[in-house]
Amino acid sequence: MADGTFNITGLPRPADAVSKTKKIPYVTNLPLRYEISAFAGSKDKEVRKQWTLYVLALERFKSKPVDEKLSYFQVAGIHGYPETVWDNAPPPKSDPVGPQPPGGQPFGGYCNHNGINFPNWHRPYMLLFEQCIWDNMKDVIGHWKTKHGLPDSEAQAWYTAAEKWRLPYWDWARKQSYTQDFAYPEVLTQGTVRIYPPAALKDFYPPSGIYANPLWGFSNPELNEDGDPYPFGSMPKGKEEWNIKDDPVDHQKELPDPNHPNNDTDWIPWSQATGISRYGIFVNNERTGFRGLDGINNPWTANNFLSNVDLIAKSDPNKQIKHNPGNLADSVNRMFSPDYNSTWGQFASTKWKNEGHTNATGYMSLEYIHNNVHNLTGGSSFKTGVGHMSDVPVAAFDPIFWLHHCQIDRLLAIWQSLYWDLWFDQKEPPRNPGSKYPNVPDDTETDFLQPFHDKANGDPLTDVWTAKKARNWTDLNYQYDDLMALSQKALAPDGTLDEEKFTSDLEVYINATYPSTAKLVSAIREAPIDTPEGLVPDDAGEKSKAWKDYIINVVYDRYALNGRSYTIEFYLGGPENKLKTHFEPQNLVGHVYTFGGGVRSTESSCGNCKKQSDAGVLSCGQVPLTIELLHHTLDSIPDHPIDNFNEVEEYLKLHLQWRFVQSGGAQLDASKFPNTEISVLRGVGKPRQVKKSAAPEGAVQYSAMESLTLDTVSTAPTLPPIYSDYEVLPEITHNKPGGLAVSA
Repeated sequence: MADGTFNITGLPRPADAVSKTKKIPYVTNLPLRYEISAFAGSKDKEVRKQWTLYVLALERFKSKPVDEKLSYFQVAGIHGYPETVWDNAPPPKSDPVGPQPPGGQPFGGYCNHNGINFPNWHRPYMLLFEQCIWDNMKDVIGHWKTKHGLPDSEAQAWYTAAEKWRLPYWDWARKQSYTQDFAYPEVLTQGTVRIYPPAALKDFYPPSGIYANPLWGFSNPELNEDGDPYPFGSMPKGKEEWNIKDDPVDHQKELPDPNHPNNDTDWIPWSQATGISRYGIFVNNERTGFRGLDGINNPWTANNFLSNVDLIAKSDPNKQIKHNPGNLADSVNRMFSPDYNSTWGQFASTKWKNEGHTNATGYMSLEYIHNNVHNLTGGSSFKTGVGHMSDVPVAAFDPIFWLHHCQIDRLLAIWQSLYWDLWFDQKEPPRNPGSKYPNVPDDTETDFLQPFHDKANGDPLTDVWTAKKARNWTDLNYQYDDLMALSQKALAPDGTLDEEKFTSDLEVYINATYPSTAKLVSAIREAPIDTPEGLVPDDAGEKSKAWKDYIINVVYDRYALNGRSYTIEFYLGGPENKLKTHFEPQNLVGHVYTFGGGVRSTESSCGNCKKQSDAGVLSCGQVPLTIELLHHTLDSIPDHPIDNFNEVEEYLKLHLQWRFVQSGGAQLDASKFPNTEISVLRGVGKPRQVKKSAAPEGAVQYSAMESLTLDTVSTAPTLPPIYSDYEVLPEITHNKPGGLAVSA
């Protein structure tokens, strides 16, 4: 152990923090993780102190040299490139068969994607990042004291603010107030932010408080003699081991043709970049190289991809329904709906169990939604701009990564609050005897989450975080702003958490915060327009509030392109081009993004990915269709309208198409993806009302919060709908590449 192991502890626990629950975590007076827009825009003086420290500490953190273990560069690099050992964790091994150290990866790297420990591995990762920011906060305050004479009394107030600070999250499934749409947080669209440093230091900061925004990007902290950042793949002498590679590493130096619709782009030039980009890397029109390598941020392009549902309003019944691929709000709502995911594994991971997946809805995992957000946030096509967030090996270098993954941890905490007992609850059955692939068992709650250590100067092989250790996030000394608000409104007379009331309120909050298909169906029925004929299931009765619900379930091979990311894009329409080499897409309704990256077939690549690839492990995802079908029915989409909802299945048979698009933007032939299985299912969606609570006769009471700082709830609260009775419709995908066929 050259310098021991770093102790990831979580930030200090307040002295007045007390656990007040039986099962669902609730602790009084815990510091809060705020939504980033509320955090950055707060007018509370104490929160502004926290915000100021966060900005200054993040900037300081990012400037540390790449060879420091607790530099931004190395902490981000744990997620992928440069694929080096971190914190003395077990080194990569080249022998995939021989004995492995506990938690060791046979081929290098610490990736935990496409496995049921996906959300748990990222929890101590966020804790590490939070702790690094906090350590830099203390250094900022110490610098103020020693270099600028900040009085001890005032410094103490800032130390107190630092102790109450926690990492912010970006809720990408909630509309942003500045656009009234789904978008980047406003603070991510600005190159500068406002900070509020101590008045005693006014001469050392701009009088306006305007300061460079550390969330805007990240440039290589290693500078050449002219003060410019080195390319990430050309570190200065003595630091070559930290070089970032291209993706894939072994590629032809052939540039894509920016004007050709189907050029097979072979590589993404991460090694040439000096800064991270969002929708920012393009091919020069002259094909002389790439532009945007110095770190380009195009937030408005991102917002075009993120913009989502705008439901029909009674005041404007002719208003068009606006909806983007993936419908993040509806997807999150479905993920939390009772029995939509019936096991921990279905919720946590895209990993497909080859032995069979009996729950028709259990394809909507946290990891799947997470993958799509990486793509929507960063960009993966040279036509619209490529960004680091879309590629596993480099995603964590983008500061937005930490806001996104803090949101993933929040959604994990919400799931745990609702379904505490669904935790590693089912083991994967043995592989079928006739399978040609070796068995890759599921992770367990006691597997080591390398390289995250839980002791200072401990044993790097065994003093390691596990899912079991990280299960209760309040033990790690943080809570989310909205979960705390809900908890405080659901206390029993003795101050403990009334868990039944809390979970009921939480369901109401989810349904109010993340608009679902049920909300659109309800809006249509209440608006002064004709409800589409055929929307109600045939056996449900005319007055039923149920609806026919359509979904696309997808089984795919994450490693089909040697691990490189690709997208399966779904369209309702599109003719073939004249050469019949591909169809011209129209009416994009959703996509499945594989979120891979790096070479996965060599002994120098990600061990987890190599192991899964060799074993033929598949992945799964889901595209909800009902909102888009209603969109086509009500808005008379040019060339492809649906006149009657009874015609939906015949319409899908004729018009539902999909294509495979490699990262970079090249459309690929479906023959490259032989393990793909795409099926369309019809089920029934039913709205749920909150049950009346025990109350005096004649009084109607609901278990709902009165108001929250981020959202309000209807006076007639509803719960996430129930989805059931799904039936596969093979005739829709029959004879389409990768589609489930009609049985002979």
